[in-house]
Amino acid sequence: MRPSLALAIGALFSILVGLPSVFAPAQTLFAFGFAMPIEGLVPARSNGVLLVGVGLIDWLARGAVGPPLRGLLWGNIFIRVAETLLNGWELAAGMLPPTASGVLVAAAGVDIALIVMFALALRRA
Repeated sequence: MRPSLALAIGALFSILVGLPSVFAPAQTLFAFGFAMPIEGLVPARSNGVLLVGVGLIDWLARGAVGPPLRGLLWGNIFIRVAETLLNGWELAAGMLPPTASGVLVAAAGVDIALIVMFALALRRA
């Protein structure tokens, strides 16, 4: 896979996932089974802003080559692997409501697909 295409797909995914957390954090968290007090919405918005930021970095840097490109791809792989492991651990430890399991399984599937995509792009970087 072309690295520029992988970064473009990753950018769109990050932005589309991050925007709801920025503009509708309560509804986003409710989809995972969380009923958050107002204080809980602040970290949700912050995570959304981080995702949108990663998406913008990926989008603007899709023409990168050499070490910067490899750094972007490895960074994206790390984010997805860490997120999948963390969510799996939280689910297994009972830290998340049972209603979140279906959403997290779907999210893990998407994250694994993105990991494979970035790894394939890394081979061509």
